[in-house]
Amino acid sequence: MKRLLHSLLVLGTMTAAAGINVGCAHEVSHTESDKPGWFGGSTHKETTVYKNPDGSTSVDHKEAKTD
Repeated sequence: MKRLLHSLLVLGTMTAAAGINVGCAHEVSHTESDKPGWFGGSTHKETTVYKNPDGSTSVDHKEAKTD
């Protein structure tokens, strides 16, 4: 019984560790900028680059305007 319990514990730990290391993109770079608008307000831009598990990259652009 102890051996079965130990095997399940080891298997669960290995599965959890694999889930953490595989399948998650990690951030490579991040930039932010704020620029004033022509008629008041401002524009906030963010760009984030992620490296995916398969080696490709993804770029996320966000832009927010305030009055």
